Amino acid sequence: MRILLIGGGVHPIPPTGYGAIERILTDLRAALEAAGEEAEIVNRVRHGRMRDEYPFAWELPRLLRRERFDVLHAQTPVVANRLALGGRPYVYTSHSRHWYYREALTHRWGYFLERRAVRGARAVVALTDRLAGTMRATVRPPLPPISVIPFGVDTDRFAPRWDRRTGRRALGVGVVAPFKRWHLAVAALEGTGVSLTIAGPIASESYAESLRGPGVTLAGEVPDSELERLFAESDLLVHPSAVEILSATVLEGLSAGLPVLGGAAVEGVVEDGVTGAVVPDQDAAAFARGLGERVRLLVAEDDRRRRIGESARAVALARYAWPRIVPRLVSVYRSVAAETASRPA
Repeated sequence: MRILLIGGGVHPIPPTGYGAIERILTDLRAALEAAGEEAEIVNRVRHGRMRDEYPFAWELPRLLRRERFDVLHAQTPVVANRLALGGRPYVYTSHSRHWYYREALTHRWGYFLERRAVRGARAVVALTDRLAGTMRATVRPPLPPISVIPFGVDTDRFAPRWDRRTGRRALGVGVVAPFKRWHLAVAALEGTGVSLTIAGPIASESYAESLRGPGVTLAGEVPDSELERLFAESDLLVHPSAVEILSATVLEGLSAGLPVLGGAAVEGVVEDGVTGAVVPDQDAAAFARGLGERVRLLVAEDDRRRRIGESARAVALARYAWPRIVPRLVSVYRSVAAETASRPA
């Protein structure tokens, strides 16, 4: 079977820098090929602007005429809606926080496109149970079949180096912008004796300046080898984001044997007290205090921190390693391909 994974036309695949979906697609293609399937990525980048998804989507039918494939897998709503407009059957996976976060007009437009993309798909892959429930509650029927399948993590690349850990280093990974709420992680770690390194592009220099201080390092974008080293040698992963569907950073932290600490964004992935800490997140100040309390507990007990890290690693291997994920995706692909083939032209 030949699967075409459709990019968003914004970042190159594999990405040369920041690009979460692009990294996921790179890894998914490799995992599909390792499983004996044919997989190709269709993507064309113009200027690296978010709005470039629109001209790429408009051009997509012409690009597809050159390709042989059994199934299309779209990851972004503009692309999916263009496929629907052209009558192309596709599988859809949504990565958008707009299902839960809609403060601006652009967010509401994104939410509208997401629901249309789901309704127009031949099958939907929801990354979490929560998202599947939200889709069923908010998308006008009839709905396509919805399967709950997370994306995977490369458990060989993201692995612990227990002998390099000091018990006093926390890691955060993601763009340095206010919506990631790094200021709450900085506040939580104050007075704990734990340093914080944040690896990710600096989108707001003024916000970055507000974070800088003793014990806080903003590493910016780092090469893959350095990112893997940071995961391997850190002691905790702090993930203060308020809203995310499923974070690749969290899965990488679990795979690296790091206790993962966060709020609503890690619910359903992190088990409180077993693989990390899920802190109540109704109030920002209380969330920061709760995060700090959990950090202090883990710093005080080396054995407990190691035990939680080992549990996190075991969960990543059992639930999120790509060889566990790919057969479930292939089953969806085969179902869509068979249905498409059986329909009259």
